[in-house]
Amino acid sequence: MTSDKAALFAELDRAREELWQVVDAHDPQQEIYPGWNQRDFYAHIAGWEAYVYEVFLCNAQGIPLKTYSYNNLGDLDEANAHFVAERQTGTLDNIKLECEISRYAIKRMIGDIPAVDFEKPIQFPWGKMTPIRFIHDAIKHEDDHAADIRKLRQQPA
Repeated sequence: MTSDKAALFAELDRAREELWQVVDAHDPQQEIYPGWNQRDFYAHIAGWEAYVYEVFLCNAQGIPLKTYSYNNLGDLDEANAHFVAERQTGTLDNIKLECEISRYAIKRMIGDIPAVDFEKPIQFPWGKMTPIRFIHDAIKHEDDHAADIRKLRQQPA
């Protein structure tokens, strides 16, 4: 793995650790994001991580992306609702573990991409992006969620 990948993975890990600290600082039943408690929030992350894992898997296997009933992510609210609903019977700990397993698998798959291909675009449902761009976007996604939760929790009830 190149040092660039290592630095990107370190930043990705930092964003995840910070997000988990922000989420875990609240009562599990408390609404921490509009309409979501901790389990629902982790279900959102788990759904996206599982989806991204499938994107990287399809790319590695050279097969087309799967199509899903929730408009293949064309409607993000519908996709998020589906990800959360799919995991309603799971425990908070198991859903959080699913997040970590998928993140590990994604990092392994990205780590296996040869340096020469690291800037080659991969087809995601929302368009093509390089693994580098994906990592930067994933970091921003988690940093944005952490900032949103901090802001929402500071507002008086």
